[in-house]
This record gives sequence, structure tokens and C-alpha cells, in this order.
Amino acid sequence: MRPQRPSLNEKTAAIAWARAFNTHDLSLLAPLVDDRLCVSDQLRWNQMLGGRHYLTMLGDYFECVPLEPTSNWMEIATLPDAPMAPTPPRPCVVEYRHGKPTYTILFRVHAGKILHIERRLLPPPTACRLSGIYPGLDTGPSEEVN
Repeated sequence: MRPQRPSLNEKTAAIAWARAFNTHDLSLLAPLVDDRLCVSDQLRWNQMLGGRHYLTMLGDYFECVPLEPTSNWMEIATLPDAPMAPTPPRPCVVEYRHGKPTYTILFRVHAGKILHIERRLLPPPTACRLSGIYPGLDTGPSEEVN
């Protein structure tokens, strides 16, 4: 009997995505990306990329940009509570560039696949609750997020 793979949710999507960026290895992320993937950025319009195209772009990016875990890395975090509309804690990734937190990255999952990746300036990454978990890097606590 084959062991069951845990179902994908926002937290496990965040871990897989952060690990891919921290290690420049797409092997764990690739099977989790939906063919209808939409990527958005608060500085640009939404882009309907599709999973294969997105993974190709990431692979090209990883080939061009050197792996620099001392200045550019991803950390698992949780969004701050919304003051006007209380919501349950939502997992996210904080992106660091040149050692400074620059973006908050959110994920939407549907039917066991990552359907939407959203790179945001708001809420600011400095407002997120940081976990000290850097998937793929040998620092901080365990990558297993409860």
C-alpha cells in the first residue's frame, strides 16, 4: 500500500514554494502547480501564466540569478490579523532581497494544486508574524509547520 501524500493547503504550498526559491530546485514544486495558475503582483496586472509556463520562467530565472541564501531568501510567516474583519491566521511567505523583507507572498489552493500566487507589498512583510522557518536552508527550526 502506497503512503498517502498529505493534502495541499496554503501552508504546505507556501513551504514547497519557499523551498524551491531557497534551493533553486523545482522538483517538489512542479507537481503542485495547476495548469491554470494565475500569478499577480501589486505592481503589475494579473498574469494568467499556466503552470508549465510559470515553471519554465522560474527555471530560467534560477539559471540566471545566483543562489545567494545570505542575502535573498524566503521565510514562512503568518499574515497579521485584519483589524476590521477578524480572519483566521493565513500562512504566507516573506521574501527577503538583499537581507531586507520586501514582499508578502500568498497562495490559493484548489483541488490539491496551487491555483494563485500573489506577491504583495501590503500588508507589509514587516507586519507578518515570522516563523524562523526557511525551507531548504539548514537554519532555523524544522520545516514541519503545524
